[in-house]
Amino acid sequence: MQSPGPGPSEEPARLRPPISDRWTRYDLLAYLEATDLPSGEAHAFLAYRETSLMGAGWRVRVRSRLTAGGVFEPAAMAQQAQGATARGEPSFVWGYQRLPCAADARHIEFRVHVDAGRPVRLELYARLRQADGSAAPARRACCDWPADPPGP
Repeated sequence: MQSPGPGPSEEPARLRPPISDRWTRYDLLAYLEATDLPSGEAHAFLAYRETSLMGAGWRVRVRSRLTAGGVFEPAAMAQQAQGATARGEPSFVWGYQRLPCAADARHIEFRVHVDAGRPVRLELYARLRQADGSAAPARRACCDWPADPPGP
């Protein structure tokens, strides 16, 4: 039997990174919560760094309570950052994205900000809806793009 979801007065549990173990370390980078008032949906987004302690490198992951997330591999982000800089763009979007339209003002995306061809900051961005369906003020959480971990 499936357990019921949180009731109207209950807050959903906060997203947390996985628990580190002897193979992988997880470090919280950024966290964002926002509620879409017409639907009552409590969105949450969690960015964390996943580092292999067995020498297999690291990546950034974004988890979401209600949408898809994203996986940010350092080599792919470096390549995308170089492309964004070449196009004169200050950032690029990676992972899940929901763009607003005339019928629905919700806007969700994960942005990687760049400087001189390098990723420098990750931004979790959510603009949901007010009770009347209009756009609510944007909410965002940012963190510096992680540096490579020290060697063994």
